[in-house]
Amino acid sequence: MSLAKVSAVFLLSAAFLTPAPAKSEADEEKFIAWVQKRVQEAQPTRTERKFDQVGWAKDILDAERLAKIHNRPVFLFTHDGRVNWGRC
Repeated sequence: MSLAKVSAVFLLSAAFLTPAPAKSEADEEKFIAWVQKRVQEAQPTRTERKFDQVGWAKDILDAERLAKIHNRPVFLFTHDGRVNWGRC
């Protein structure tokens, strides 16, 4: 490895190993306020929450009973696998 690469690796590792400067309580409060603001901004809007208006049933028998009463179809979702892997 060349001297330039060794020096670069050394300087980068030294930069990551040095302790961060102590933050004051004011800095922490600003950070907390910033995080809370970002969380609030990320919340879904009323139009994005249309999903909450779906008439959920507690089980398939209740769903079938309600479907007959209201002359509506039943959508059945079953989960088998890991949704985050794309298998359901």
